Amino acid sequence: MNIRLASLEDERTLYDICVITGDSGKDATGIFDQPDLLGDIWVGPYLHLSADHCYVVQSDEGVPLGYCIATLDTTSFETVTDAVWWPAKQAFYRKPDISKQDSWSRDERIAHLIHNPLRSPSEFLEEFPSHAHINLVPEMQGKGWGKKLMQAMEDSLRSAGSQGVHLILSAKNQNALAFYKAVGYQIIFERPGEIGVGKKL
Repeated sequence: MNIRLASLEDERTLYDICVITGDSGKDATGIFDQPDLLGDIWVGPYLHLSADHCYVVQSDEGVPLGYCIATLDTTSFETVTDAVWWPAKQAFYRKPDISKQDSWSRDERIAHLIHNPLRSPSEFLEEFPSHAHINLVPEMQGKGWGKKLMQAMEDSLRSAGSQGVHLILSAKNQNALAFYKAVGYQIIFERPGEIGVGKKL
């Protein structure tokens, strides 16, 4: 196994990995009627618009088994995705009726994020301007590959001039929080349902 830059040819596999880990770190297979919703938020924009900072760990056969994808400048990335990524997805996924929010399905809760893209808190972006996402299939977890992927991502961002990177995770995903702390991240913010962790580069 080894780590390499991701490519658009990996997109389908990375979307599938996103689903396998899409329920606060647990398998979300079968939970969503439109499972590509997850990848369209947390994988696709990075592969298409920030490829220089996207890495996969692959099997000896070349099949991705995990990824760490990042963007150098969160503010610029959000501006670009607003212009060139979200409009097509918003046209594809129906906007949920906000007046029926209490009865939204899982798909509708995620589709809401297509129409109202997540934003990193601006007050932390001067210190931690970059952000990333990481996911590994269960059999790859706990074997050191997550740490190696994070190092590849961090080295890439550091070489490009970033002084810090942050990640946002579900407050339910305590395993992920423990992992981030173990590789040098600290909690930098908390908001309903989410925790932000950051590291100086």
